[in-house]
Amino acid sequence: MTITLYTVICLILMTTHAQAKSSSTSVNSISELGLSIVPRLVVNYKHDDNITNAKTNTQSANVTEIMPSLRIAGEKYNNQFDFTYQAKQGLYHGNTELNYTDHLLMTNLSRAVSNRHRFALAYAFNINHDAVNTGIAEGSEQVTSPSLFYTHATQLNYSYGGQTSTMVLTPRFGFNTKQYDDNDNNAVTMANFAEYNYGLSLYYKLATSLKLLLDISHISSDYDGDNKQKDSNNNLLYSGLNWDITGKTKGSLKIGYEKINFADNAKQSQVNPSWDIGISWYPKTYSVFTFNTKQKITNAITNTDSIVTNTNSLNWQHQWRHNLSSVLSYHNLKEKYQSSNRKDKNNAININFSYQFRDWLALGLSYEYRNKSSSQANLAYEKNIYGLTSQIIF
Repeated sequence: MTITLYTVICLILMTTHAQAKSSSTSVNSISELGLSIVPRLVVNYKHDDNITNAKTNTQSANVTEIMPSLRIAGEKYNNQFDFTYQAKQGLYHGNTELNYTDHLLMTNLSRAVSNRHRFALAYAFNINHDAVNTGIAEGSEQVTSPSLFYTHATQLNYSYGGQTSTMVLTPRFGFNTKQYDDNDNNAVTMANFAEYNYGLSLYYKLATSLKLLLDISHISSDYDGDNKQKDSNNNLLYSGLNWDITGKTKGSLKIGYEKINFADNAKQSQVNPSWDIGISWYPKTYSVFTFNTKQKITNAITNTDSIVTNTNSLNWQHQWRHNLSSVLSYHNLKEKYQSSNRKDKNNAININFSYQFRDWLALGLSYEYRNKSSSQANLAYEKNIYGLTSQIIF
C-alpha cells in the first residue's frame, strides 16, 4: 500500500482552499451538522547525532519531518463521530536509505441509546516502522533501512449506567493484529500475531468525585506460521480507585496481578504483580503535572515468549504567557525478557518550547535525549536530537 506524502498534503490544502471559498450557507450547513474540520501541518528540522542507534561508529545527520493531518469531528443528538488521519515522513539528509513514511487512521463512533445505555466503536489502522537497530532489527548490522509493519486495532465498548448511577458496568471486546511487510527483506514471521481481548470494568460511586473500580480482562495471542509455541492466554485482575476533583487533580489507580499461560505445555506459566496508575495534578490553571506508572506483560517480537515491562513517566506542561508554553517530560522503561537472561533499560528526556506567533502559526525549539542499556551490550546506545519545530493550523 503506497500513499505519497505529496498527495496527502495536496488533499489537505484542497480541503482548506474549499473551506476558504465556501459560502456562508455552506459554513452554516456544516455547523448545523455539528461538524468541525481541522487540517494541520507540522514541519520539523532536526539534528540527530546517532541516526542508526548504534553503540559504536555512530553517524549523525540532519532530518526533516513532515506531518500533515486532518481531523473531522461531529456531534448530533446522541451521536458522536471523530475521524483523524495523520502522516509522518522522515527525510534524512545524506542518508536516504533511512527515509520513512508512516500513516495513521483513527475513527471513533459512539451513541447514547438512553441515559443508561451507550455504545462505542473505535478502529485504528497504522503503517509504521522499526528504526534501524530497534524492533526486529535489534543487533543486526546487516539491516540498514527501516522495517515496515502494519497494525489494525478494533475496540467495541458498551456502558450500562448513567452519570448519577451508583454502579456502572462496561464490558468490552477488542481485536488487534501486527504484520510485517512480506516484501521487506527485514521481515520475520515470528513477529506477526493476532490478539483478542475482552473484559469487564465495574465502577461503584463512593462520592461525587470518587469511584471504586474492579477490572477483569483476558488476552489471547495467536502467532503466525510455525511459532505456535509462543501462543498464550493472559489474564489480568485489577482493583482500585478513579477520581476527578475539578481543577485540582484526577486520575486512576489500578493494582492487581497478571497470569500468562503458554500453548506449549513445556513452558511454565508466569504470574506477576501488575498495576496501571495515572495521576494529573493542577497546581495552577495554567500548569499541570502528569505521572504514569504501569507494569504488564507484552508480546515479544524476538524468540523470547514475552516481556515484563515496567513503564514510568513524568510530564510537566506550563503556559508561561498566553503565547508561550513548554513541555518537559521524562520516560523510563524497564524490560525483563521471560525465558531469557536479557534485561533492558531505556531512558528519555524531552524538552519543548512553543511560541504562538499567530492563531494559525506556532514555532518552537525541541531537545530529546535517549539512553538504552542492556545485558546484551551490543544493543546499548545513546543519542541527542536537537530541533526547530513549526505548526500551521488552517
